[in-house]
Amino acid sequence: MFRPHPNISDAWILSKSGELEPPVTVVLAALHGNERCGVAAIESVRREPSPFVERQLEGSVVFVHGNPRATEQRRRYTQGGTDINRLFSYGYVESLAREAWTYEHQRALELRPLITGADALLDIHSASQPTPPFVICDGSQQAVRLGGATGFKVTYGWDGPGMLMDQVSIGSLVSQGKPALSVECGQHEAPSTMAYAHTVLDSFLVAIGALAGDLPPTEPEVYRLFARVVKPTHDFVLARDFASFERLDAGQSLGSGPGLNIVIEREAYLLLPTPSAERGEDIVYLAERVS
Repeated sequence: MFRPHPNISDAWILSKSGELEPPVTVVLAALHGNERCGVAAIESVRREPSPFVERQLEGSVVFVHGNPRATEQRRRYTQGGTDINRLFSYGYVESLAREAWTYEHQRALELRPLITGADALLDIHSASQPTPPFVICDGSQQAVRLGGATGFKVTYGWDGPGMLMDQVSIGSLVSQGKPALSVECGQHEAPSTMAYAHTVLDSFLVAIGALAGDLPPTEPEVYRLFARVVKPTHDFVLARDFASFERLDAGQSLGSGPGLNIVIEREAYLLLPTPSAERGEDIVYLAERVS
């Protein structure tokens, strides 16, 4: 019923027969090694798989610990490594010499058959700053409805100009029109974050028809992403310790550095503020509420 994947390390297949039966749903956890809530959810299923299998309606679920080496190091990505969740367009396979590849490059390539060939995908994350749980998806009606089935806030627009949808885990399935969500479950290690990871694992599988169960009716808050802010200099700092979905009015300062002050030109809700970001990394996203 629950056995190691024959070709991919730190991955396990769960199905009634123990074989990889289609349709295949992939559940990713800890692509960023210090985001452990999804690993905890996977471990709970591994400890007691029978109740889960009894509810399976069809197919198989492949549970994957995305970046186990970074988890061992208690880091977002490995020492000297890179963000694996910017590698899933696989451009580096042709553009970067293999001797320059890090562990994350190797791991992303190992995961490629799952990432590109699944029938559905759930990628479970957590954040460095306080945040209510929320879904990251494309703007299709199917994706927004699926995101709403989790009961969490829903955000879309991540596939817009200048965004990163083609580079992240769900990008390949989004481009194929298949169900795929990333979910931010809360701040690292918070007890509520661990609980939300369990909740979204169950609700996603029920919503796509892989697992028997009922979903309560929901009318989620929906937000559209309209800007991505990259940390411009080493000395740039956010104006304060923002939380996700904190609202700023037009004219308020987002952050500053020597000779630089970024002011919000329109009302915005902040997503994933990351004070620890390095220069050139995403420090915050801006969104508007649409429902």
